[in-house]
Amino acid sequence: MRYANAGHPKPLLIRRSASRVEPLAKARQARASPLLGFVRSRNLRNLRGEARSQRLVMLFTDGLYEVQDRNNELYSQEMLVAGVQRRTQLPAPQLFDELLAEIRRFSGDNGFADDVCLVGR
Repeated sequence: MRYANAGHPKPLLIRRSASRVEPLAKARQARASPLLGFVRSRNLRNLRGEARSQRLVMLFTDGLYEVQDRNNELYSQEMLVAGVQRRTQLPAPQLFDELLAEIRRFSGDNGFADDVCLVGR
């Protein structure tokens, strides 16, 4: 699979057979391209990742994990990965619904302060 990352968090690779979650990008590919539309250059680095059966690639915006609770504590990237880890065997729609519900519960009345996009394949 080839993809470009224009300032978004690294996609997650969910290896269902191993119940493992890891960033899709390899260390040498870890640096994202500049934000789309923020820099004049139109060159986005193409990255390669694995897309096989029994694996789910999860792409998302940072609004998914930059959520505060009533005590101004953040739902961190580590918490996001842990939330996905607990649901590696679920179908993507159910995994995403449960993850969003978990984050909403964490935030209490605060909800999402930034845009949220969550896509999987």
